[in-house]
Amino acid sequence: MAPLQAERDEVERPTVAQLQAMGWKHIPGKDVGTLDAGAPFLTDQLARALRRINVRAGEGQPWMDEKDDVKRSIAALASVSLGEGVDRANFAATDLLLSGLLLAEPSAAHGGSSTVVQYVEWHEERADRNEFTVVDQLRVRSRSGEVSVLDIVLFVNGIPLVAVECKSPDLADPIRSAVLDLRHYAGSPLPDDERDGGGPSLPAGVPELFRTVQLLVAATAETAYLGTITSTPEHFHPWRSVEPEDPATLAAELPDGAGNLNERHKLVGVVLRPEALLRIVRHYIIPMTVPTESGGARTVKAVARHQQYRAAEKAVRKLLTGRARGGPDTEDERGGVIWHTQGSGKSLTMTFLVRRMHLHHRLSEFMVVVVTDRTQLQEQLAGTLRLSESEVETAKTAAQMEGLLRDGGRRVVFAMIQKYGAGGFTFAGEAEGDGDDRDFAAEYDEAEKARRERRAAKRPKVPNFPECNTSPDILVLVDEAHRSHTNLLHAALRKAIPNAAKIGFTGTPIITGEAEDTRRIFSGGPGRGFLDEYRMADAERDGVVVRIRYEGRTGEGAVLDQEGLDRRFEDLIRDRTDEERRRLLHRWPTERDVAESTPMIRAKAADMLEHWVTTVLPGGGFKAQVAAVSRKAAVEYHHALRAARDALLAELAAFRPESVAGTPIEAMDRRTRYLFQAYPFRSLLHRIDFVPVVSPGQERKRRQWLHWTDPVRQAAYIERFHQAFPVLPPEPDWVVTTPFHVPVNKPSGPANTGGNPWSRGATEHPGKPETEPDPVHPESPIAFLIVKSMLLTGFDAPREQVLYLDRPIRDAELLQAVARVNRPMPGKEIGYVVDYYGVFEHLSDALADYEAADVDDTMLSMSVEVGALAPAAEKVRRYLQEYAGVIDADLVDFAAVRSAALAFEDEAVRMGFDTVLHEFLATLERVLPHERGLDYVGEARRWGLLQKRIRTLHRDAPGGAFTLRLYGRKVRSLIAEHLEGPEIDQVIAPVSLASPLFDERVRAMPAREAAAEMGHALRFHLEERVRREDPEKYTRLSQRLEEILREMPGRFEEQIQAFGPLFEQVRRETEEDPRLAGLTPLEQVVYRMLDKDAVENPDLNTSEVNLREVAEAVCETAARTMSKASYQGQGQDIDHLANKIETTLIQGQVLPAGPDWGPLRALAEGLAAHANRNRKSFLARGRGE
Repeated sequence: MAPLQAERDEVERPTVAQLQAMGWKHIPGKDVGTLDAGAPFLTDQLARALRRINVRAGEGQPWMDEKDDVKRSIAALASVSLGEGVDRANFAATDLLLSGLLLAEPSAAHGGSSTVVQYVEWHEERADRNEFTVVDQLRVRSRSGEVSVLDIVLFVNGIPLVAVECKSPDLADPIRSAVLDLRHYAGSPLPDDERDGGGPSLPAGVPELFRTVQLLVAATAETAYLGTITSTPEHFHPWRSVEPEDPATLAAELPDGAGNLNERHKLVGVVLRPEALLRIVRHYIIPMTVPTESGGARTVKAVARHQQYRAAEKAVRKLLTGRARGGPDTEDERGGVIWHTQGSGKSLTMTFLVRRMHLHHRLSEFMVVVVTDRTQLQEQLAGTLRLSESEVETAKTAAQMEGLLRDGGRRVVFAMIQKYGAGGFTFAGEAEGDGDDRDFAAEYDEAEKARRERRAAKRPKVPNFPECNTSPDILVLVDEAHRSHTNLLHAALRKAIPNAAKIGFTGTPIITGEAEDTRRIFSGGPGRGFLDEYRMADAERDGVVVRIRYEGRTGEGAVLDQEGLDRRFEDLIRDRTDEERRRLLHRWPTERDVAESTPMIRAKAADMLEHWVTTVLPGGGFKAQVAAVSRKAAVEYHHALRAARDALLAELAAFRPESVAGTPIEAMDRRTRYLFQAYPFRSLLHRIDFVPVVSPGQERKRRQWLHWTDPVRQAAYIERFHQAFPVLPPEPDWVVTTPFHVPVNKPSGPANTGGNPWSRGATEHPGKPETEPDPVHPESPIAFLIVKSMLLTGFDAPREQVLYLDRPIRDAELLQAVARVNRPMPGKEIGYVVDYYGVFEHLSDALADYEAADVDDTMLSMSVEVGALAPAAEKVRRYLQEYAGVIDADLVDFAAVRSAALAFEDEAVRMGFDTVLHEFLATLERVLPHERGLDYVGEARRWGLLQKRIRTLHRDAPGGAFTLRLYGRKVRSLIAEHLEGPEIDQVIAPVSLASPLFDERVRAMPAREAAAEMGHALRFHLEERVRREDPEKYTRLSQRLEEILREMPGRFEEQIQAFGPLFEQVRRETEEDPRLAGLTPLEQVVYRMLDKDAVENPDLNTSEVNLREVAEAVCETAARTMSKASYQGQGQDIDHLANKIETTLIQGQVLPAGPDWGPLRALAEGLAAHANRNRKSFLARGRGE
């Protein structure tokens, strides 16, 4: 089935039918006609809705005058400026939709001097006043005169709120293709759109329509992804939940024979249900400020993911239907525990919940109390909850907390409880810094003691907190509800706000012995389970987090004392003699001394650097965090990592990569492989730095650690850690010997000799001011953050991919620490935790308080990934043989690969091969550079080459060309040369049949390959080039192509002969027009646009104009203008480009035939829109490509 037909039959029509079953009124696009960009609304519907919704208070009578009030209201929405881009226009239009239009001097029927006009009836009890319409194949004319046809647009009261782009499931990546098209329609194409921009196949932008569009949906047969106007492909997400809707209801609404609910059915049935759509637009879409690659910030629109919406709606339902506490012998039953794994957006879930509550007529007056014990978490939550548009207060002392609780009212109150001691709870503003120099081994003993006390039912004394507020209109949100002080907190809150509802949030499993207590505290009784669960496996499947894998790298050097240390440290003393142990014990008497010792830290630092350079850096330039046993060790790691880097650079200065030219990387020894992999990064390695971030303590009085404890510098270091590495050009060899930073520290000396590595250099002189020079060069990219406890919880850093663990850690802190590496980012397939302390060797001890299944759900050993390689490879071999009849061992050269590609004529077989190969290559990406991974590089090269031939033959990928983009960077670096060498490209036909090399390459092929190449090239050309320009010609030639294939099966010579006339027809337009000879494809398209306008527009005088020269000049102007860094493709940029093109047209003597300059401006705007839509190709021209 042709992609267009499959798109309509398998995606578009079933989606419209499902929408109709849910109450949407369907109007075919042909009945709507072509909407104009000036007012892209169903105007009659909007006018009726305005009069229906806006009525006089208390009377319910319409007051709006259609000729004045209605007209002005529509004009206000249609005139939202696009000058600063469609994103800003969308924010402005959204404000109008949600808050209404302040209309001055309404008609006399209103009776007032001003009023607020609402475009949508948002209140759920009056939702029937709205009109819900779905239009398929909607035609919209842009301001440049081009017509775009959108698959499905959902209108509420005649206002477009949702755009759905449908794609055939037979495409290689239908969801990405749909997202790219949606971005083109919105007038903000992505700069990394890899599709061929030289032709007319990309959609024309109609940003005017998208000013009011709140949701974008990319849909294919089995799935659909949800995003907003600002979402890039990686920020679209599937919708896998049905709750709070009824699955049986959704199933009954499906078209006949649809079968089970798939992800597309769920998204449509939940998100696009009329009443739910209004709820989501009003409560579950928020603006967020996010960092950019360049270190700046931008505002994006975030829509809730399915688990966030599900949990918030369950909580609201529980608050509305649960029983409040009725007396001293009853419990509140309006709460529960929400277990959403770390990284899944718990703070946003809280935000959506508060926003939903404070706009609900029965919950709007609730006071929400948020309890947390981490400063960074509090700052993160406070910033996020301000998006709920509710008043936010923070109680830093017990007195402040009491006052805020007594006041009550509609607000959000943060209680920052930092710790619990003999005197009760200590709030953040009452705590004194102690530098966090805890002894973790001692804490293990304390944890064991606490667990024994819990088992013996011993409870510490409940803190004294007075009764503050007895209102039931209070909700307590407890962040990290698994904490050991939850029982104490409950008792205190029971005294202070006895009738409050309580909801606990946790990102880690709840300790086994406290699970029943936790559920009782938050849900009013035992055995009630979780209010909502979203585990690590769910988050990994959704792409909300990446998988975490750990590996142990415990070193040699720890010793046993006379009584024997705990067995969790025994892994550190392998292969030591008794005499060596005695000497080591004398020098380093405790395990902490061993971990702080300079030799151990130097050895581990060198190993960390090698792991980072070979495993993390090639995979996308990700970064690392080191967790050290103490602040002293953290600063020592700073010196040791610098020393390891300098030693590596010295080796690289003498290394010559040509000495191993032609040697497969898998055949090199480990050290050579390390140098070979590090060599391309030597410019970056020379500049990076490794920065400790540790908390201050009593040493501040001695003026120590000023470099690493200053909060201003720490904030700057963390900000730089979030930034991408700069793209540096290759350097000549001599540069690596030139120091980039000025050393301020001497090499580290032996530990335990009285020296303090953190107080060297500037901090050794107490009389100096604190404004010492920063030891980190201001231009040094920060590759490693080195901490003790800071930033191990609540630190959200997607660019961090590996945590090097060199300290004991257990329970919730361990589960939270490892989750630092699970935040997703493009190119990041996995997060690594590398253990240098032996924690994971005795994981059952470190996580003794948790159920094994809960721990396994959170993290698994790296050996799991290594073990998955062989089955993944075997799966590819079996698939090739079973579905394509291809024996893997026969793929010995490219001729065999070309022949094998012919067996993949069936689209489903090609897609299946893509799937199994992706699974294998993704596993290999996660495993490399492990030795077992290197054993499979040969298979990766061979199968990658087969996939390239299949993709180029069938033109499945966007633009028809093969790209390595979907491969991980480590795999890419190992196989790219094999797939992209000249000996390969010289025998593959070009994608475009218009290329002068096409015929030459095809003539050199066997008849069967040549026929296949010609048929697929012709089909691709018709789909991509002809369909939008000339539908009639497309239909006629497509039918003839299918006739040839149907009537001449297996007769390849005859097929080649029959294809000849078709090729002549599609090439004739260019070949028979001498005016196009010598023009580039970009220039030819612009020439045709100019020529078409000259013929059809009598208001322009082009009779004496050399359109060839003008076309060349316009292309040059567009390329030059768009190549500037300031050009971002926004509305004002396109206007500026149109101005430049208009000047170029005037210089080329393209002038108005009369006094009206409007037609010339329209031509310039059309050319600017075309150039912006094909920005990638024009940028390539600007680079001389």
